[in-house]
Amino acid sequence: MKIISREVLAFAFCTLLLQVSSWEVRAQSPPQKTETTWLDFGLNLPPDFPTNEISLFEGLNLACGTWSFQGATINDQAKTPIEGSVSVIGNPQSGMFPMWRITWTWSAEDSEIASVYILGAGPRKDGFDLMLTRIGPVETSESNNAQRKVLPTIFKGAWNSETRTLKCMEADPPRGFPKQAVEGDASKPKQVFELVVAKDGKLSVHQSQHMPAGQLVSAAATLRTGQAPKMPAVLNGKHSFQSVAEITDSRIKPWLPPEATNISLMSDRGGHFARYQVAEDDFKKFINKLWKDQGEDSAHERESMSGEGEPAQEERMVRRFEPLGWKPLRNAIIYYSPSKSSGAMTTYYYDRDAGVAYHDRGYW
Repeated sequence: MKIISREVLAFAFCTLLLQVSSWEVRAQSPPQKTETTWLDFGLNLPPDFPTNEISLFEGLNLACGTWSFQGATINDQAKTPIEGSVSVIGNPQSGMFPMWRITWTWSAEDSEIASVYILGAGPRKDGFDLMLTRIGPVETSESNNAQRKVLPTIFKGAWNSETRTLKCMEADPPRGFPKQAVEGDASKPKQVFELVVAKDGKLSVHQSQHMPAGQLVSAAATLRTGQAPKMPAVLNGKHSFQSVAEITDSRIKPWLPPEATNISLMSDRGGHFARYQVAEDDFKKFINKLWKDQGEDSAHERESMSGEGEPAQEERMVRRFEPLGWKPLRNAIIYYSPSKSSGAMTTYYYDRDAGVAYHDRGYW
Protein backbone atom coordinates (compact mmCIF):
# COMPACT_ATOMS: atom_id res chain seq x y z
CA MET A 1 0.00 0.00 0.00
CA LYS A 2 1.29 3.43 -0.84
CA ILE A 3 1.90 5.91 1.91
CA ILE A 4 -1.02 8.35 1.92
CA SER A 5 -0.21 12.04 1.91
CA ARG A 6 -1.90 14.50 4.23
CA GLU A 7 -3.73 16.10 1.31
CA VAL A 8 -5.10 12.73 0.17
CA LEU A 9 -6.22 11.98 3.71
CA ALA A 10 -7.92 15.36 3.98
CA PHE A 11 -9.61 14.94 0.59
CA ALA A 12 -10.91 11.50 1.53
CA PHE A 13 -12.30 12.87 4.78
CA CYS A 14 -14.07 15.67 2.95
CA THR A 15 -15.64 13.15 0.60
CA LEU A 16 -16.85 11.09 3.55
CA LEU A 17 -18.44 14.09 5.25
CA LEU A 18 -20.07 15.33 2.10
CA GLN A 19 -21.62 11.92 1.51
CA VAL A 20 -22.66 11.21 5.13
CA SER A 21 -19.61 6.61 6.99
CA SER A 22 5.60 -10.12 5.33
CA TRP A 23 2.11 -10.06 3.08
CA GLU A 24 1.50 -13.63 4.26
CA VAL A 25 -2.04 -14.26 5.52
CA ARG A 26 -3.47 -17.74 5.17
CA ALA A 27 -7.06 -18.95 4.88
CA GLN A 28 -6.73 -21.05 8.05
CA SER A 29 -6.21 -19.63 11.52
CA PRO A 30 -2.69 -18.18 11.92
CA PRO A 31 -0.36 -19.45 14.65
CA GLN A 32 -0.37 -17.70 17.99
CA LYS A 33 1.69 -14.51 17.97
CA THR A 34 3.34 -12.65 20.79
CA GLU A 35 2.56 -9.18 19.47
CA THR A 36 0.30 -7.34 17.05
CA THR A 37 1.68 -6.15 13.71
CA TRP A 38 0.36 -3.68 11.15
CA LEU A 39 -0.66 -6.59 8.93
CA ASP A 40 -3.30 -7.49 11.54
CA PHE A 41 -5.00 -4.23 10.54
CA GLY A 42 -4.68 -4.93 6.81
CA LEU A 43 -1.76 -2.54 6.43
CA ASN A 44 1.19 -3.68 4.33
CA LEU A 45 3.71 -1.20 5.71
CA PRO A 46 7.54 -1.31 5.61
CA PRO A 47 9.18 -3.48 8.30
CA ASP A 48 10.72 -0.42 9.99
CA PHE A 49 7.44 1.54 10.09
CA PRO A 50 6.85 3.02 13.60
CA THR A 51 4.53 1.00 15.84
CA ASN A 52 3.41 3.78 18.20
CA GLU A 53 -0.23 3.84 17.06
CA ILE A 54 -0.75 0.06 17.25
CA SER A 55 -1.97 0.44 20.84
CA LEU A 56 -4.49 3.08 19.70
CA PHE A 57 -5.85 0.82 16.96
CA GLU A 58 -6.09 -2.13 19.38
CA GLY A 59 -7.95 -0.03 21.93
CA LEU A 60 -10.43 1.34 19.39
CA ASN A 61 -11.13 -2.15 18.10
CA LEU A 62 -11.88 -3.29 21.64
CA ALA A 63 -14.11 -0.24 22.11
CA CYS A 64 -16.36 -1.27 19.22
CA GLY A 65 -19.90 -1.88 20.45
CA THR A 66 -22.10 0.16 22.80
CA TRP A 67 -21.44 1.46 26.30
CA SER A 68 -23.22 3.55 28.90
CA PHE A 69 -21.47 6.79 29.81
CA GLN A 70 -21.59 9.72 32.22
CA GLY A 71 -20.36 13.17 31.34
CA ALA A 72 -21.10 16.87 31.10
CA THR A 73 -21.88 19.61 28.59
CA ILE A 74 -20.99 23.27 28.98
CA ASN A 75 -22.99 26.51 28.78
CA ASP A 76 -21.67 29.90 29.93
CA GLN A 77 -18.79 28.18 31.76
CA ALA A 78 -21.27 26.09 33.77
CA LYS A 79 -21.29 22.34 33.36
CA THR A 80 -24.46 20.28 33.10
CA PRO A 81 -24.23 16.58 34.09
CA ILE A 82 -25.52 14.14 31.48
CA GLU A 83 -25.67 10.39 30.96
CA GLY A 84 -26.34 8.35 27.88
CA SER A 85 -24.79 5.80 25.54
CA VAL A 86 -21.75 5.74 23.27
CA SER A 87 -21.46 3.49 20.23
CA VAL A 88 -18.23 2.70 18.39
CA ILE A 89 -17.98 1.13 14.96
CA GLY A 90 -14.98 0.65 12.69
CA ASN A 91 -13.20 -1.80 10.45
CA PRO A 92 -9.55 -0.80 9.99
CA GLN A 93 -8.95 -3.59 7.48
CA SER A 94 -11.04 -2.01 4.72
CA GLY A 95 -11.43 1.39 3.11
CA MET A 96 -8.78 3.82 2.00
CA PHE A 97 -7.44 4.14 5.55
CA PRO A 98 -8.35 2.92 9.07
CA MET A 99 -11.38 4.73 10.43
CA TRP A 100 -13.68 4.56 13.46
CA ARG A 101 -16.96 6.35 14.24
CA ILE A 102 -17.75 7.23 17.87
CA THR A 103 -21.28 8.48 18.61
CA TRP A 104 -22.15 9.95 22.02
CA THR A 105 -25.95 10.19 22.60
CA TRP A 106 -27.79 11.76 25.54
CA SER A 107 -31.08 13.46 26.43
CA ALA A 108 -31.51 17.21 26.97
CA GLU A 109 -34.62 19.39 27.07
CA ASP A 110 -36.91 16.53 25.99
CA SER A 111 -34.71 15.87 22.98
CA GLU A 112 -32.16 13.22 22.08
CA ILE A 113 -28.79 14.76 21.26
CA ALA A 114 -25.84 13.16 19.50
CA SER A 115 -22.25 14.19 18.92
CA VAL A 116 -20.28 12.16 16.38
CA TYR A 117 -16.49 11.79 16.27
CA ILE A 118 -14.96 10.31 13.11
CA LEU A 119 -11.32 9.34 13.57
CA GLY A 120 -9.20 8.47 10.54
CA ALA A 121 -5.53 7.49 10.29
CA GLY A 122 -3.44 8.10 7.17
CA PRO A 123 0.10 6.64 7.15
CA ARG A 124 3.06 8.83 6.32
CA LYS A 125 6.77 7.95 6.37
CA ASP A 126 7.27 8.40 10.11
CA GLY A 127 3.89 7.41 11.54
CA PHE A 128 0.25 8.34 11.08
CA ASP A 129 -1.65 11.56 10.51
CA LEU A 130 -4.59 11.30 12.90
CA MET A 131 -7.57 13.45 11.98
CA LEU A 132 -10.73 13.64 14.06
CA THR A 133 -13.88 15.27 12.71
CA ARG A 134 -16.59 16.19 15.21
CA ILE A 135 -20.15 16.58 13.98
CA GLY A 136 -22.57 17.89 16.56
CA PRO A 137 -24.15 18.15 18.92
CA VAL A 138 -27.31 17.74 16.85
CA GLU A 139 -30.80 16.53 17.58
CA THR A 140 -31.33 13.02 16.30
CA SER A 141 -34.88 13.94 15.22
CA GLU A 142 -34.86 14.74 11.51
CA SER A 143 -37.51 17.41 11.91
CA ASN A 144 -35.34 19.49 14.23
CA ASN A 145 -31.92 18.50 12.97
CA ALA A 146 -31.46 21.54 10.73
CA GLN A 147 -32.24 23.94 13.62
CA ARG A 148 -29.64 22.55 15.99
CA LYS A 149 -26.95 21.38 13.59
CA VAL A 150 -23.40 22.42 14.40
CA LEU A 151 -20.94 22.64 11.54
CA PRO A 152 -18.20 19.96 11.45
CA THR A 153 -15.02 20.79 13.32
CA ILE A 154 -11.64 19.33 12.40
CA PHE A 155 -9.06 18.29 14.99
CA LYS A 156 -5.53 17.01 14.52
CA GLY A 157 -4.58 14.26 16.93
CA ALA A 158 -1.34 13.07 18.51
CA TRP A 159 -1.25 9.67 20.26
CA ASN A 160 0.72 9.11 23.46
CA SER A 161 1.01 5.34 23.88
CA GLU A 162 2.28 5.61 27.47
CA THR A 163 -0.70 7.58 28.77
CA ARG A 164 -3.03 6.07 26.13
CA THR A 165 -4.20 9.58 25.30
CA LEU A 166 -5.10 11.11 21.97
CA LYS A 167 -4.65 14.87 22.31
CA CYS A 168 -6.95 16.63 19.83
CA MET A 169 -6.29 20.22 18.80
CA GLU A 170 -8.59 22.20 16.51
CA ALA A 171 -7.06 22.55 13.05
CA ASP A 172 -7.78 24.55 9.93
CA PRO A 173 -10.26 22.78 7.63
CA PRO A 174 -8.58 20.90 4.77
CA ARG A 175 -8.64 22.07 1.20
CA GLY A 176 -12.03 21.47 -0.43
CA PHE A 177 -14.00 21.58 2.83
CA PRO A 178 -17.49 23.18 2.63
CA LYS A 179 -17.12 26.97 2.62
CA GLN A 180 -19.54 27.58 5.45
CA ALA A 181 -17.46 25.34 7.71
CA VAL A 182 -14.46 27.68 7.58
CA GLU A 183 -16.35 30.78 8.62
CA GLY A 184 -15.79 32.07 12.12
CA ASP A 185 -13.79 34.40 14.32
CA ALA A 186 -10.09 33.69 13.74
CA SER A 187 -9.24 35.41 17.02
CA LYS A 188 -11.03 32.76 19.09
CA PRO A 189 -8.74 30.29 20.86
CA LYS A 190 -8.56 26.83 19.33
CA GLN A 191 -10.55 24.03 20.93
CA VAL A 192 -8.61 21.26 22.66
CA PHE A 193 -9.60 18.01 24.33
CA GLU A 194 -8.17 14.60 25.14
CA LEU A 195 -9.63 11.23 24.21
CA VAL A 196 -8.35 8.43 26.44
CA VAL A 197 -8.56 4.91 24.99
CA ALA A 198 -8.06 2.38 27.77
CA LYS A 199 -6.64 -1.10 27.22
CA ASP A 200 -10.07 -2.63 27.75
CA GLY A 201 -11.67 -0.28 25.20
CA LYS A 202 -13.30 2.15 27.61
CA LEU A 203 -13.28 5.69 26.23
CA SER A 204 -13.19 8.97 28.10
CA VAL A 205 -13.03 12.64 27.18
CA HIS A 206 -11.41 15.24 29.42
CA GLN A 207 -9.15 18.31 29.54
CA SER A 208 -11.60 20.13 27.22
CA GLN A 209 -10.86 23.80 26.61
CA HIS A 210 -12.56 26.61 24.68
CA MET A 211 -15.61 24.51 23.79
CA PRO A 212 -18.77 26.23 22.47
CA ALA A 213 -22.04 26.15 24.37
CA GLY A 214 -23.82 22.81 24.39
CA GLN A 215 -20.69 20.86 23.55
CA LEU A 216 -19.70 17.65 25.29
CA VAL A 217 -16.71 18.55 27.50
CA SER A 218 -16.28 15.40 29.57
CA ALA A 219 -17.40 11.80 29.28
CA ALA A 220 -16.45 8.40 30.58
CA ALA A 221 -17.74 5.04 29.37
CA THR A 222 -18.90 2.91 32.30
CA LEU A 223 -20.43 -0.45 31.30
CA ARG A 224 -20.60 -2.30 28.00
CA THR A 225 -24.24 -2.69 26.96
CA GLY A 226 -23.86 -4.27 23.52
CA GLN A 227 -21.29 -6.09 21.42
CA ALA A 228 -19.99 -4.71 18.16
CA PRO A 229 -21.94 -5.70 15.04
CA LYS A 230 -20.32 -8.38 12.93
CA MET A 231 -18.13 -6.70 10.34
CA PRO A 232 -17.96 -7.87 6.70
CA ALA A 233 -15.27 -10.43 5.96
CA VAL A 234 -12.15 -8.78 4.56
CA LEU A 235 -9.24 -10.59 2.92
CA ASN A 236 -5.77 -9.10 3.02
CA GLY A 237 -2.57 -10.68 1.75
CA LYS A 238 -2.16 -13.97 -0.13
CA HIS A 239 -4.96 -16.53 -0.27
CA SER A 240 -5.82 -19.71 -2.17
CA PHE A 241 -9.28 -21.17 -2.74
CA GLN A 242 -10.60 -24.10 -4.71
CA SER A 243 -13.93 -22.44 -5.53
CA VAL A 244 -15.65 -19.07 -5.50
CA ALA A 245 -18.14 -20.36 -2.92
CA GLU A 246 -15.37 -20.29 -0.29
CA ILE A 247 -14.86 -16.51 -0.69
CA THR A 248 -17.00 -14.16 1.40
CA ASP A 249 -15.27 -10.81 0.81
CA SER A 250 -17.83 -8.71 -1.09
CA ARG A 251 -15.05 -6.62 -2.66
CA ILE A 252 -13.72 -9.71 -4.45
CA LYS A 253 -16.43 -12.31 -5.02
CA PRO A 254 -18.62 -10.36 -7.51
CA TRP A 255 -15.69 -10.03 -9.93
CA LEU A 256 -14.95 -13.75 -10.18
CA PRO A 257 -16.79 -16.07 -12.61
CA PRO A 258 -18.90 -18.39 -10.39
CA GLU A 259 -17.34 -21.43 -12.11
CA ALA A 260 -13.74 -20.35 -11.43
CA THR A 261 -11.48 -22.90 -9.67
CA ASN A 262 -7.91 -23.07 -8.35
CA ILE A 263 -8.09 -19.41 -7.33
CA SER A 264 -5.05 -17.45 -6.14
CA LEU A 265 -5.55 -14.00 -4.64
CA MET A 266 -3.41 -11.09 -3.56
CA SER A 267 -5.52 -8.48 -1.82
CA ASP A 268 -5.01 -5.22 0.03
CA ARG A 269 -7.19 -2.25 0.97
CA GLY A 270 -6.72 -0.61 -2.44
CA GLY A 271 -7.64 -3.53 -4.69
CA HIS A 272 -6.83 -7.13 -5.53
CA PHE A 273 -5.23 -9.45 -8.09
CA ALA A 274 -6.66 -12.86 -9.00
CA ARG A 275 -5.56 -15.90 -11.02
CA TYR A 276 -7.90 -18.82 -11.72
CA GLN A 277 -9.06 -21.49 -14.15
CA VAL A 278 -12.35 -21.14 -16.00
CA ALA A 279 -13.80 -22.51 -19.24
CA GLU A 280 -14.14 -20.06 -22.15
CA ASP A 281 -17.93 -20.31 -22.35
CA ASP A 282 -18.29 -19.69 -18.62
CA PHE A 283 -15.88 -16.75 -18.71
CA LYS A 284 -17.58 -14.99 -21.63
CA LYS A 285 -21.02 -15.63 -20.15
CA PHE A 286 -19.83 -14.00 -16.93
CA ILE A 287 -18.38 -10.92 -18.65
CA ASN A 288 -21.54 -10.42 -20.73
CA LYS A 289 -23.69 -10.70 -17.61
CA LEU A 290 -21.64 -8.02 -15.84
CA TRP A 291 -22.34 -5.61 -18.67
CA LYS A 292 -25.99 -6.61 -18.90
CA ASP A 293 -26.56 -6.04 -15.17
CA GLN A 294 -24.34 -2.97 -14.67
CA GLY A 295 -23.66 -1.50 -18.09
CA GLU A 296 -26.24 1.27 -17.83
CA ASP A 297 -24.51 2.64 -14.73
CA SER A 298 -20.97 2.32 -16.11
CA ALA A 299 -18.91 5.49 -16.42
CA HIS A 300 -17.67 4.16 -19.79
CA GLU A 301 -19.41 2.32 -22.58
CA ARG A 302 -18.06 -1.11 -23.36
CA GLU A 303 -17.22 -0.20 -26.94
CA SER A 304 -15.12 2.75 -25.81
CA MET A 305 -12.81 0.74 -23.56
CA SER A 306 -9.35 0.74 -25.16
CA GLY A 307 -8.11 -2.75 -25.97
CA GLU A 308 -11.38 -4.57 -25.25
CA GLY A 309 -11.30 -7.91 -27.10
CA GLU A 310 -7.72 -7.39 -28.33
CA PRO A 311 -4.54 -9.36 -27.52
CA ALA A 312 -2.84 -8.26 -24.30
CA GLN A 313 0.72 -6.99 -24.44
CA GLU A 314 3.14 -9.23 -22.60
CA GLU A 315 4.93 -6.22 -21.11
CA ARG A 316 1.68 -5.09 -19.52
CA MET A 317 1.10 -8.46 -17.88
CA VAL A 318 4.71 -8.63 -16.69
CA ARG A 319 4.35 -5.20 -15.09
CA ARG A 320 1.11 -6.13 -13.34
CA PHE A 321 1.63 -9.74 -12.34
CA GLU A 322 5.33 -10.62 -12.28
CA PRO A 323 5.79 -9.16 -8.75
CA LEU A 324 3.29 -11.81 -7.63
CA GLY A 325 5.25 -14.60 -9.28
CA TRP A 326 2.66 -15.10 -12.04
CA LYS A 327 4.10 -15.59 -15.50
CA PRO A 328 2.38 -13.72 -18.37
CA LEU A 329 -0.28 -15.67 -20.28
CA ARG A 330 0.79 -16.60 -23.80
CA ASN A 331 -2.44 -15.86 -25.69
CA ALA A 332 -4.37 -13.53 -23.44
CA ILE A 333 -7.24 -11.29 -24.60
CA ILE A 334 -8.21 -8.18 -22.62
CA TYR A 335 -11.72 -7.66 -21.26
CA TYR A 336 -13.12 -5.02 -18.91
CA SER A 337 -15.87 -4.80 -16.33
CA PRO A 338 -18.21 -1.80 -16.13
CA SER A 339 -16.47 1.12 -14.45
CA LYS A 340 -17.32 3.69 -11.79
CA SER A 341 -16.81 7.43 -12.00
CA SER A 342 -14.09 7.06 -9.35
CA GLY A 343 -12.11 4.89 -11.77
CA ALA A 344 -12.86 1.60 -10.01
CA MET A 345 -13.01 -1.26 -12.51
CA THR A 346 -11.65 -4.74 -13.27
CA THR A 347 -9.30 -5.59 -16.13
CA TYR A 348 -9.35 -9.24 -17.24
CA TYR A 349 -6.70 -11.17 -19.18
CA TYR A 350 -8.08 -14.47 -20.50
CA ASP A 351 -6.14 -17.21 -22.31
CA ARG A 352 -8.65 -19.50 -24.03
CA ASP A 353 -5.95 -22.07 -24.87
CA ALA A 354 -4.88 -22.46 -21.24
CA GLY A 355 -8.34 -21.84 -19.75
CA VAL A 356 -6.72 -19.44 -17.32
CA ALA A 357 -7.66 -15.88 -16.41
CA TYR A 358 -5.85 -13.12 -14.52
CA HIS A 359 -7.56 -9.98 -13.34
CA ASP A 360 -6.79 -6.89 -11.32
CA ARG A 361 -9.27 -4.53 -9.68
CA GLY A 362 -8.87 -1.16 -8.01
CA TYR A 363 -11.50 -0.08 -5.49
CA TRP A 364 -11.25 3.68 -6.24
